[in-house]
Amino acid sequence: MRLFHHFIITAYPHIPVGADKIWVTVIPGFAHNYEYLMHSILALAASHLDAVSSISVAEQAIQHRILAVKSLNEALSVPPKSKSEQDARMAAALALAFQSSHLQDGLAEFLTMVRGCNLIASDGLSLGSDSPFNVGPSSSITEAFGEDSHLQQMKHRIGTAPPFSCLNQGDLDLAATSLSSIGYLNMSPFEHAYRSALDTTIQNAYDRPIDAYTSFVTLYNIPSRWSNDEFQAFIDPNNSIAQILQAHFIAVQAILTPILYLERVGFEGINAPTAVMSWIEGIYRNVPHHLRHHCEWPRQVSRYPYMRFLGQRNTSYFDKQAEDLELLGL
Repeated sequence: MRLFHHFIITAYPHIPVGADKIWVTVIPGFAHNYEYLMHSILALAASHLDAVSSISVAEQAIQHRILAVKSLNEALSVPPKSKSEQDARMAAALALAFQSSHLQDGLAEFLTMVRGCNLIASDGLSLGSDSPFNVGPSSSITEAFGEDSHLQQMKHRIGTAPPFSCLNQGDLDLAATSLSSIGYLNMSPFEHAYRSALDTTIQNAYDRPIDAYTSFVTLYNIPSRWSNDEFQAFIDPNNSIAQILQAHFIAVQAILTPILYLERVGFEGINAPTAVMSWIEGIYRNVPHHLRHHCEWPRQVSRYPYMRFLGQRNTSYFDKQAEDLELLGL
């Protein structure tokens, strides 16, 4: 019960934007009906508790994760029979994606769960107006990130926030240079498209924060459009090109913190330290020596002090939760 209570009080995901009540009241109300959802909740709660306290529950987190993944995979072998069942699958995948950010070697699992969220949302069963994930006029979790809900809310938040000159222009320049450099590598078509999406995000970030956020969101959606073979190739640790792209994705996410922070405005949970930035060092050590220079910029970003991610100006706007926050934008 301690882990379940911890989830409800502080550890639930901040996505979709403005969905706190859904995670705190609706999801727990039917979680007991789905083994994979209950174990996913407990897995995330344990990882979160382990990160924010001296209580050692990392082993429990892994145990619940193993049970959750096994049960969820079994459930996904057949189409959902109801909107509630699809919602349970979506909630479980989201919770497991968030938990992945606490795992030292969790990058591939994180990408897999994010892709799973998109695939679950497009599983052919439309979520009606009674779906707990219908936080706006949208009828599915995919649309919840579209114009009428998540994305629309974020556009409003970005448009009414302090000027985004606080984005570090030097970091954007370095990102653009590094992304241009890796463009000369021998990439597959789907890898090239992913690099182009990263570059578009950075170019937008100079003076079009709404467009930057919109293009950044596509980086989470693109892998769900790939074939299974393409996705497996992308998360293969022996695929050095994909590993370099993933390092850039993490670094781009970090320098966009002043924008991504707005996802958490009004979020009532507690932001916990994650392992995300350490994934870059793992990638650097994994790629062959002759390619490591392509990871130098992401590696540099991973070593920045957190306050640098808040930019150079208007940092008082972000002070309230800055001490708690490790990395934004899941």
